[in-house]
Amino acid sequence: MSFYLLCSEANFVPKQTTTMDQASDDIKLLFIQEELSLFGEELCDALSDAILKQKLIDSGSLLDSLNYSSFMEGNNPGQRVSFFSYGRCVDMSGYKKNKIQVDTNREVWGIRQNTNKKNRWYARNMYGGLNRLIGRVMYGLSDHEIARLKGILENRIKNE
Repeated sequence: MSFYLLCSEANFVPKQTTTMDQASDDIKLLFIQEELSLFGEELCDALSDAILKQKLIDSGSLLDSLNYSSFMEGNNPGQRVSFFSYGRCVDMSGYKKNKIQVDTNREVWGIRQNTNKKNRWYARNMYGGLNRLIGRVMYGLSDHEIARLKGILENRIKNE
């Protein structure tokens, strides 16, 4: 299973592009690419920590399958995070190691046991991470960050 996160900028009115606009767009693009890469790394770390903490390891293949990669679709940067599908099903089905526990007293009297799922390894980390990413992309492009990214772009141009 994999999901894609694609960031795009909507242009409703065609505009004349100048060199300053192009430089500004390159800085924004580089900033978004760095934030997406950081998001992918943090998300994979958070998911693997949650899997280890909740002891959802049977063969280790789910933990080994977590990975992320960046891509470009046209001029829009994107992030792909993938893992085996059954891992998400574990989250949705409420997987527990010892499912065969019978409490005969509860069975006889018809008392239902509270079955809250305690293994939200995917949803909490994924959607919480998306909110942090949105906040960083919206408010993280400071003057200091712009100066740092300009330096990176200038070094790329010199090395070409």
